[in-house]
Order: sequence, then structure tokens, then C-alpha cells
Amino acid sequence: MRPTMKTSVIVALTLALHPWPSSQAALPTIRLQPLSQHEIVAPVGIANAGDGSNRLFVIDQRGKIHVMENGQVLPTPLLDLESRLVPERPGFDERGLLGLAFHPQFGQAGAAGANKFYVYYSAPRPGGDPDDPVQPVNHQSIIAEYSVTGLGANVADPNSERILLSFEEPQFNHNAGFLGFGPDNLLYVTTGDGGGGGDNEPGHTGGGANNPSGGLGNAQDLTRLLGKTLRIDVDGNNGPGGQYGIPIDNPLVGAGGGVHEEIYAYGLRNPWRASFDNGPGGTGRLFVADVGQGDVEEVNLVEKGGNYGWRIQEGSFEFDPNVTPTPDVPLIGPIAQYAHPGSANGLPEVGLAVTGGVVYRGSDFPQLQCAYLFADWSNGFSQPNGTLLGLEEIGIGQFDLSVLNVEGGNPIGQFIQAFGLDESGEAYVATKGTLAPSALDPATGLPTGAIYRIVVVPEPAAWLLLLLSLPAVAKWRSTTLDRST
Repeated sequence: MRPTMKTSVIVALTLALHPWPSSQAALPTIRLQPLSQHEIVAPVGIANAGDGSNRLFVIDQRGKIHVMENGQVLPTPLLDLESRLVPERPGFDERGLLGLAFHPQFGQAGAAGANKFYVYYSAPRPGGDPDDPVQPVNHQSIIAEYSVTGLGANVADPNSERILLSFEEPQFNHNAGFLGFGPDNLLYVTTGDGGGGGDNEPGHTGGGANNPSGGLGNAQDLTRLLGKTLRIDVDGNNGPGGQYGIPIDNPLVGAGGGVHEEIYAYGLRNPWRASFDNGPGGTGRLFVADVGQGDVEEVNLVEKGGNYGWRIQEGSFEFDPNVTPTPDVPLIGPIAQYAHPGSANGLPEVGLAVTGGVVYRGSDFPQLQCAYLFADWSNGFSQPNGTLLGLEEIGIGQFDLSVLNVEGGNPIGQFIQAFGLDESGEAYVATKGTLAPSALDPATGLPTGAIYRIVVVPEPAAWLLLLLSLPAVAKWRSTTLDRST
């Protein structure tokens, strides 16, 4: 007997009946206001330090953390980790510098975490064979602590690294890599299922060379850190190796049998970009966007001990009904989902990979208040063409999904990589125009990465709309248009 799906709403039912919800126009038209263009190669994350400086820090996939101050990219990065990264794979690579988070006490003089921040990156494999037919090792994922050179400094000490946690990855893809401190001041980490496809290749629990059916997969295997949301205490030392702590209320503490007590939630495939709703007035909930296999992209609200279904399900749809053993907890469904082009499963068809977003909590644009802004990376690999999306909560746990109205058109003709908030809760989006992490524009030789601020396009005043609707004005407009043709 298959486990039941626990969810407050299955958005698929609504969307199957209505290709786009009637509330699509409820969110305002937005404009992407450029802050940086042709300066950053491959931006995959945007963070703020929470120290009152309102600086933005942009993760460049091939190792640099850029500092944006007063809307300008500073010439010297906060940190450059390129020499520590696994060599880039030609053409397309999901490895690199992927996550950044600042200690909750960052910038607080005299506090233990005043100068500390944390990164997630892909390093060369410590051992093992990438071609091993049973347990290949492609690279290792590292979560490490670094220190800035002084309070308020824009540069870090490259020799200050303290590795908290590392784990092996069997393939090059599905590395996830979000880092973020929750309202509880604990560090949350998203990990992918290890890569390949289907979570049933070599290096995946129950997997093998012929992609057998029924295997448990890494995401359902609680003795592996892959396909999970982890929660650790960066100031503690009771974890394996003594470099971090395991919170006593983590759901699997004391489980035994090789189960990793760092696990907070599981059953995720490639949770690419996540965020806490921790802006001014936020709920503190953790939104995680999980990239699908071949048909469904999903957004989840992650809760302690939750099982989000992969590889038993892809979104709310069955993927492998033969997975054994059967989980002993109900599966939690997504709060929103959409389909790949050509999937024909009744969902709206948008694109190939969901890019996790942010809940807007700024004050500049009340029309966006509480909206979850996110995107689809692109509707194809050959040409960049990402789509900006939004979720509005219409009831407790009930969300309406819409394609945003964007000045200039949506899709936007770029790969949409990541979102971020500044300290005031204003929203930003990172894009690029080329596929490979280090690729430059072949025509100009310049980087194609860009950072935009999301702003609302002002609507015409009510009196102007009324005036334009009057018969005399309408006749004048029609006559004017006739004369101009």
C-alpha cells in the first residue's frame, strides 16, 4: 500500500481545471531595473549580511563572492574560492560555489559570530573513482566557515577556512546548495540527490547501471545526507568531527542505525534555491523550490520531519510506485507545481527547472507584499528564456500561481538563476545569457550575468483611465491613429 499524500491543497487540481488562475492579474506589472550588467559571469545567489550596511553579496558560480555597495559592484570580491573548486565541466556544469549565509550575529561588535559567514562549494573528490560501477565519487560538497578581516570589512581572510561538513557526490549534477539561517538561528542546508537521473543510478541507494525500478534512492535513505534539508548549529560541537552541533530537537535525533541526525526534512531531488520568509513581518516559513525529473517542477513549504516524496513521486504525480521500503510517514505535496513543455499532464506548461525565490517584505511596493516571487530557469537549453512567476496565498496553505506581467515581455530571454532580498525586504533577481558557468558573450567577450531590482510599474491614475474611456477621447484617439498610418 502506497503512503498517502499530506498537503493542505493540491494546486494541481485547480490548475488542471484552469490553465492559469483567475487571479493572474492580481499581481502588478513589474520592471527589471538593472543594477549590474556585464560584470558578473554566473550569478547563482544573492544575500545580505543583516548588519545594517544593506550591502548585497552575489555568488559567482566559479568562486567569487562579489560585494555590491550603493548599487555598485566593488572591484575586489569578498572572497575568491576558485582555486578550491572542482575543475569546470565543459559546456554545462552544476558544480561550483553555490551557497552563502552570514552568521546571525554578523556585524555585532563583541559577538562570537561578528565576523563569520558560511559557504557551500564543490571541491575535488578526496578519493574514490568517478567511474566506479557501484559507488562512483565525482566530487565532494563542502560547507565551510570564513571570517572577514574586520568589522564592516569588504574582504575576507582566505586562510580562515574551517570546514564544518563534507560529503561525497556520485555525479556532477543535483548539488542544490542553499545555505540560510532560520528564525531559530540554526543553519539550514539543501542537498541534491547526488545527480544523474531518477535517483537510481550507481551511487544511489538501490540504484545501478540499468536504473532498476523500486530502489529506495538517496533522497529517501536516511543514512545519506543527499536529497535532504539539513539543520545544524554552527556554534555547537556535538556533531561528527566536532565542528558543528546537532540541535536536540532535530526530528531524527536518537534514531540510530546510521541515520543522520542532521536531517531536518527529506525526499527532495534538487532543491535549487530556497529562502526563509524572514523579512519585516515575515512568517519564518521555509520555501524550497525542487527541480523535477522530466515533467513536474514544484515549490514546497518545508517542515520538520517532512518527507517530500522523491523518488516515489515527482510533485504530486507518481514516479516509481515500487520504491521499497514504503515510508512510514505521509508524503507532503507541493504548494505549487507546473509542467515541462509537452508533458501533457494537465498542469500549465512553463519550463524545465524551477528557480527558488523570495517572499517580498519590502515597503516600496505594497502591491507585492507577501507574494512569493520565483521563476522557471528556461524553457530550453539552447536559448535562454526564463519565466518570472508568482505565488499569492489566498488561504492558509492555499496558493495561486501566476505568470508575472513583466515590462518588455515574459519569458525574459535570459536564464533566471536566483533571487535575493536586501535588508529592507526589497527583491532582486540574478540572470545570465550563456549556459556554461564561465562562458562569456561570444559577440562581445563580456560576462552575461546581471543583477536586477524588481520594481512595480506605476499604473495610470484612475482619472486618466476614465478620461481615456470617454467617447470623445476614444474618437480622437481613433482618428489620430488613422492619420498616423
